Amino acid sequence: MLSEEDISRTLHASRIVPVPVDRPHGPLGLEQLVAAVSQLNPAVGTIGPSVRRPITLSQQTWHKLDQLAESGMRRTSQHVTASQVAAAIVEQYVAALPARSETEQ
Repeated sequence: MLSEEDISRTLHASRIVPVPVDRPHGPLGLEQLVAAVSQLNPAVGTIGPSVRRPITLSQQTWHKLDQLAESGMRRTSQHVTASQVAAAIVEQYVAALPARSETEQ
């Protein structure tokens, strides 16, 4: 089995983050790893540079996002913010929208 140092060097990784997956092997291992990594970094899967924009949300919405973030931290033992949860929700929603044809634009 490779050490963390060997893996880091081979992948040219600038940092190492433990991925909390009970069974990374087997028929669903890859899907479990992808889900765990996406929880650690909601930007995984995006193409191109990110854009940072301030948005206004109601206090009730922000409170719910905070609760989701706290719940995520309890499950994964990784720091998750309400902003990261909001970004992940928006990214997933927009990615699921059907593509518009050029004539509709």
